[in-house]
Amino acid sequence: MERRVVAGTPYRRLLTAPRPVAEGLRARLEAGGIPVLLETPFSDLPESYLGTYMGDVTLWVPEGLLAEAEALLEEGIP
Repeated sequence: MERRVVAGTPYRRLLTAPRPVAEGLRARLEAGGIPVLLETPFSDLPESYLGTYMGDVTLWVPEGLLAEAEALLEEGIP
């Protein structure tokens, strides 16, 4: 699993999904108190461009919350 450090905090790649799906999962995780970084292939562009991209994006969560994030997402799977 990919890992990166953001502002001194280690993050792990949770998943890659189409933007509309990822945005829903991001909202669910953030509602559960888990911070999420959303990365598009165009992350170096202003946010005004990012909102229109509907292809695959990657969700990153703090490494220490990865298991909690996975469990939270699994709760919604029948």
